[in-house]
Amino acid sequence: MLLSVALGAGCGSSVNTRGFDVDFPANRAEEARAVANVVAERSSTAPTATLVATLMRPERGFAVFDVPSGRQRFRVSQDVDARPMVVGDLVISHSGREAIAWDATTGAVRWRKHDHGFSLTGAGGDGTSVALAFGPGGLNRRVGYLVVVDARDGRTLLEREVQQALGTPTVAGGYAFVPWGGQYLSVFDVQRNVEHTRLHSTDDVYARARVERGVVYFGGRAYYRFSAEAAAGQRNNDRTLRVVRDDVPGNPPLTLDGYEGMGVQRNARERVAIVARPDPDAPEATPTDNLVYALFHRVVFAMDARTGAVKWGHLLERDLTGAEAVRGGIVVVDEAGQLVMIDAQLGHRRFRQQISVRPLQGVLALPIDFAPGSEGAEPPTTPADTLLATAGGTDTRMVPARIFATRALAAMSGADATRALLDISSRAAFPAELRSAAGEALASRSEGIDALVAALDTHYDWVRGTVAPPVGYIAQAIARARATSGVAPLVRHLNDPETPASDLPRITSALRELGDSTALPAMLDFLRVYHADDGSVPQVDGSEAINDRSISDQEAVVSAMEQCALALARSGNPNYRRWLQALAIDANTVEPLKPILQRVLRDPNASASSASNGASSGSSGTSAGSSGSAATSVPVDDPSIPPPRLTMQHIAQAMEPVREELRACLRGLSSVPAQVRITFRYDNEGVISSPSVTPPELGACVLPIVALVHLPRSQSPREIGTYYLVGGPR
Repeated sequence: MLLSVALGAGCGSSVNTRGFDVDFPANRAEEARAVANVVAERSSTAPTATLVATLMRPERGFAVFDVPSGRQRFRVSQDVDARPMVVGDLVISHSGREAIAWDATTGAVRWRKHDHGFSLTGAGGDGTSVALAFGPGGLNRRVGYLVVVDARDGRTLLEREVQQALGTPTVAGGYAFVPWGGQYLSVFDVQRNVEHTRLHSTDDVYARARVERGVVYFGGRAYYRFSAEAAAGQRNNDRTLRVVRDDVPGNPPLTLDGYEGMGVQRNARERVAIVARPDPDAPEATPTDNLVYALFHRVVFAMDARTGAVKWGHLLERDLTGAEAVRGGIVVVDEAGQLVMIDAQLGHRRFRQQISVRPLQGVLALPIDFAPGSEGAEPPTTPADTLLATAGGTDTRMVPARIFATRALAAMSGADATRALLDISSRAAFPAELRSAAGEALASRSEGIDALVAALDTHYDWVRGTVAPPVGYIAQAIARARATSGVAPLVRHLNDPETPASDLPRITSALRELGDSTALPAMLDFLRVYHADDGSVPQVDGSEAINDRSISDQEAVVSAMEQCALALARSGNPNYRRWLQALAIDANTVEPLKPILQRVLRDPNASASSASNGASSGSSGTSAGSSGSAATSVPVDDPSIPPPRLTMQHIAQAMEPVREELRACLRGLSSVPAQVRITFRYDNEGVISSPSVTPPELGACVLPIVALVHLPRSQSPREIGTYYLVGGPR
């Protein structure tokens, strides 16, 4: 320890013999650099690949296994009340009134430490020394006890009783790194028994410290690499490891709360969590393989650490109980005792081993270069296929993860992603919000259009047991891609009485935009069939007619007829114009359609929603007006033309200014939902009406805010919109 003594005496540092005084000088870059250099020169012991499995009742204690063989090393049968921690070659937990350290190979008790009446909230070290933090739990309970011991025999090296909340500490290179008070990281020279240097955050929380092969990392909402640069005391997102998106299922934090500790019980914080392991060979706080892993009960997602892009998803057979990242993948253990390594790049299973117990918790300690064999491996699939598998299933708990997977597919390029979205949106058994998310994504696709056109060959058939695909969304994608090969199959769905009314406006709008004259006879037939149909069904006994069509369905039919009328008028065909004139004066024509037909006859390039009616097809024709002049060609990407329908992105952008105000409605709740679903009607001017919220108890706060939001204009006379608000502020 001579180097530590020389460092304290020779660099002009201030030392604190008591520690944890708030007025101790902090954020001295040269001191931090010197400490980091000492730690780097003194190599820490890499952990032996170990799994500690706490046991389900009625069994007590835990079992320790070799990884990857799955061989049980030993079992401890006494009750423990703290989630076991693997520190170097020790397994540490708490029982009765003491912390106990077992040899991780033999199971022999190495040493015991009195808990001073507190719980064991955290432990860490480099294999030579171990730091233990005791406390009542919680950042607001400002009392605790810090002990640093020799890992071999438990001899006390440093001891402090403090009037502060202690986070999870570690020891490296002769220094103890101790987070405390939420904003501080104190570095103690263990041999001299003094506080040597300190970092103080002005905009973040310090709750946990860990050592990874000669490098110390610390943080809470973000991980920092201990260095001179970290002495700035402010978060620099380019230098930190963090979660860059706020819609991860369950909205878990980057790390477990280092001030709380964890007991021995089934805990959602281990099943809904983020796993990210800093790579000591990479600059700053960069995770292994540049990936951050999100766990949600039975699912693992891999996300790019810098962009947040989802790379793949992996669905397990049982709930997760523990996980650890290594180079090349993530190793997880589930509650059935399956130990699995998932490939970092492609998301397939690279290794699987069965252990002899069913873990309540699975604590993994693995070298960062851990590389098992290929036992139980499966062939890789495409990233789109992994996300498609993740979006499936019937477990109702998994809906947030299934929606997350669907949105990840929407952001993914390639025909494989398009086919996966088509599969999801076509599953009648899937939740409506899941199918809607996939359908919205399909509508904006420009790849895999051939698969969408081919899907239109399937129609609903009760006898054959076939279900039609989401025709409306497919129609939008076909129109966007200018795929005229889709005209004939879209016409067949327009003529199919089983086509849902809600799909009709999208089908007719797509046919109008595509501008193919072969669709016009079918569009005229649609007008002639439905122009006088308001959904009323006469009764055989002469009693009052029954309306078998909902208001929204009738609005959809009228909207579809408007699109047909526009297409017919813009064709310049006199015969079609005569038909429009006849329908406009027909006494039986439903009232909402009459002004539409009159307006179209006056100006084929006008509509109820805008002067151009969103004529984004770019087609041209001869006006049916008296002048007989050519109609103006409208460019496809003209920004003045409203879209036929608003996408989820349009709605999200409109809601963004009030998002934090909406999230404020969640504060103070005893149980914060993972996400809040807000639904409403909107018209072509973007006016919101009839909003509702799930869960409904949030309505008093949420609905008045939503009612003031104004959406962009669209071509839809009336439509239903949905917005998802992520719960739980981080």
